[in-house]
Amino acid sequence: MFEAVLYDLDGLIVDSEPLHGIASEKALNIYGYTLSEIPESVRNSFYGKRVVDVAAGIVESLSLPVSPERFAGERQKIFMQLIDDGIELMPGMEESLALFEKMGLKKAVVSSGDKEYVYRILELTSLARKFEAVITGNDVTSGKPDPQCYLLAAHKLGIMPEKCLVLEDAYAGICAALAAGMKVIGVENHFNNQFDGANVVVRSLGDIDENVLASLQE
Repeated sequence: MFEAVLYDLDGLIVDSEPLHGIASEKALNIYGYTLSEIPESVRNSFYGKRVVDVAAGIVESLSLPVSPERFAGERQKIFMQLIDDGIELMPGMEESLALFEKMGLKKAVVSSGDKEYVYRILELTSLARKFEAVITGNDVTSGKPDPQCYLLAAHKLGIMPEKCLVLEDAYAGICAALAAGMKVIGVENHFNNQFDGANVVVRSLGDIDENVLASLQE
């Protein structure tokens, strides 16, 4: 039986992916570039990864005359302004929380996002008190698909990894969870169609019910 559920953040808890794209585009415009100039295969590889890792990939791909750290900081400033204008929860988020609270599971957020951003999102959505632990990209030395973030969450919750269920919408996150020895539910969205390795794939968080959970423990 599962004892904890670990949520990714971007594209799973909140509909933030469009804002990520806008922030990256605006940051690139400063240097006279657009996102479309980065090969699609390279852009797709960024999904679910830490801001610092994405920034490094962008700088390398376009040979920008700036350090990855500076570009990440410029992009982050733009992004934080965008989320303050409003951000929506993904479909089924509140229903999923109610289900897991009913089951008595501990809950954590495990995000590749910057600490400032992750905590700001939890504040804006009034979800901060819903989670017993929060792991951000700043808390690990290697981001997803490395399992470090999920193993750290399990440690903070005091739960064995095999007793943790992960909810992910990104392939990098699915790989990280599997490498940590956890079961994974892939949750579809418009920005990712690769769920290889996920134990179950659902259309939204609202499709997760006791039958789906039972099928993971057979």
